Amino acid sequence: MSVKLPKRLDIAQLPTPVAHLERASGTWGNDKQIWIKRDDDTGGLITGNKVRKLAYVVREALDAGADTLITCGGLQSNHCRATAAVARRYGLDVVLLLRGTEPERPEGNYFLDRVLGAEIRLITPEQYREHDALMGQVAEELSAAGKRPYVIAEGASMAMGVWGYIEACQEIAAAEREHGVKFDAIVNAAGSGGTSAGLELGRRLFDLKAKVWAVNVCDDEAYFRPLIHRLVTETSDRFGLSVSVDPEEIGIIDGYVGRGYALSQPEELDLITRLARAEGVILDPAYTGKAFFGLVNEIKTDRFAGAHHILFILTGGLFGLFPKAAEMQL
Repeated sequence: MSVKLPKRLDIAQLPTPVAHLERASGTWGNDKQIWIKRDDDTGGLITGNKVRKLAYVVREALDAGADTLITCGGLQSNHCRATAAVARRYGLDVVLLLRGTEPERPEGNYFLDRVLGAEIRLITPEQYREHDALMGQVAEELSAAGKRPYVIAEGASMAMGVWGYIEACQEIAAAEREHGVKFDAIVNAAGSGGTSAGLELGRRLFDLKAKVWAVNVCDDEAYFRPLIHRLVTETSDRFGLSVSVDPEEIGIIDGYVGRGYALSQPEELDLITRLARAEGVILDPAYTGKAFFGLVNEIKTDRFAGAHHILFILTGGLFGLFPKAAEMQL
């Protein structure tokens, strides 16, 4: 199918490579072959799945004449760090609403937010439940002061941002031709839903046979299915895509939130270490660590009974691992 992509910024190193994890397949794959799409290789500071979405979203912001970006996330948010970096690259101001309290020592993504000079407003978990309304209030405040703000949804999971992973599916189709394989399943971590929505649309637009599976790293299946479906529908409606997705077709692998969002269990951190030493691939604790832990465990069940080639989307987040150093048994 011919797909016309919207205009985006050239801020990511694309396409990202797809590689076969031979030793990981032998250790955890049973009869499955595990592949990985290295979206941690989209760049250095501006890296991971967030930059794919921001490439489209910030282009729209610039075209609208914005001079300030507003977004939100957790204290160690990969998305907020990437947003701050992109903002500075284009001479924009940036306001981050971060869920958490001031740490004794800034580390990881929060440290980089500070280095980049982002305006940081720390909010409580209770306040964060109303993050969309809070960002709207900040936008009104800045507009009253003569600024031109642009609000970016949590994780850049909004109709324009969804295009980042529609485009990624075009790359996956090319990788299948390059490697002579057909992926039976695509597995990704779901935190705000935009990556999963893009994969759901993209696999249909580019005729991929793979079933998309989202491993939720917070909340549960009942929360994510309508969220992903809403993003799919909003994107399809806004851009006139001839694609519809039934909510029941959206694949969710629930049960791997563990202790909670960005809270790690020893077995998750152990798997991160084992994969790093087997393949030289480093997962992050909030997203891909939980998602790969879920994949390894689900391979032991009937979930992937008919699958042979499984593609795991490594969505970056390396900086979020540094604050976990004291919890890891090395």
